[in-house]
Amino acid sequence: MIKRIVGRVVFFVLVVAIISLAYFNRGVIYDFYRAKTYRPSEEMVSIRDSLDLTDKGKFLFDASRPEFNEKDDFNTNCQKDNEEIAVLGCYTLQDIYIFNVQDDELKGIKELTTAHELLHAVYERMGDDKKESLKAVLMKVYEENTDTLDDELKTYPEAEKLEEIFVRAGTEINKLPEELEKYYGEIFRDRKKIVGFYESYISVFKEVEKELDDLALEMNNLSNSIKEKTEEYEKRIGQLNADILSFNSCAETEGCFNSTAIFNERRGGLISEQNALEGFYDEINGLIEEYNEKVEKYNEDVRWQDKLNEMINSSSKPKEVE
Repeated sequence: MIKRIVGRVVFFVLVVAIISLAYFNRGVIYDFYRAKTYRPSEEMVSIRDSLDLTDKGKFLFDASRPEFNEKDDFNTNCQKDNEEIAVLGCYTLQDIYIFNVQDDELKGIKELTTAHELLHAVYERMGDDKKESLKAVLMKVYEENTDTLDDELKTYPEAEKLEEIFVRAGTEINKLPEELEKYYGEIFRDRKKIVGFYESYISVFKEVEKELDDLALEMNNLSNSIKEKTEEYEKRIGQLNADILSFNSCAETEGCFNSTAIFNERRGGLISEQNALEGFYDEINGLIEEYNEKVEKYNEDVRWQDKLNEMINSSSKPKEVE
């Protein structure tokens, strides 16, 4: 009888232990279920393969069930306050949604966005002690890379900034402290490949932005040059007209020119200046043509930049034809 009681007690303790284990690991169990029941599209399988994930990375990828969304579904799943801000993906309620950007010009954008959102899933599963231990090194990385990180991060509230630094540093910065590389290495076999996706697509935006800056500078220099030369031309043409009037008046006055040589010398000087001004006028017109060509190129680049921004903004609407 005693042995039976002991057996029941042991069984009861075992059941309690199993229940406790399940309770404290319910997140892992839930992830396991989600990963096992995830059915990615062919394109998403290709994205997963291209990210070169570790086993842990693949598990979290599948547990986060990333999917591509067209505009309407994406805007429903990834709500945002400002329609002018382009959002490429979101991690919400442990699901990843990626805006289905359709353009071959932006190679790497889907891979980068998926990797970005995957790191949000990684950060969410970190314990508070780990997050606290990474705070100092993340802030140091941020301070050393404000040129890359600050434009986006300044829009985030302080409570979310540390997580965003963790995510963006892991996908956008090539050289990071070993302390951070250790965490990213648990997810990506080759993190620099992820940064390569970022550099590939962002270079398209940087290239057009640099061209616009260069054109703006060239246009400004040309405008200043045209203004200066036009002022000089007007001054010289005014002087030439005054000199011609003076010459004609003198020619009509007997004895004004002491000799034919002096007459011819004065006349030749006026003709020479007239010819020079005609060349100067052509030079100014050449600068104006060059300026107008650059204005046309600038406007083309602005239209291309607008199109790129529309491609990545799920809230953009087709412009009405005027």
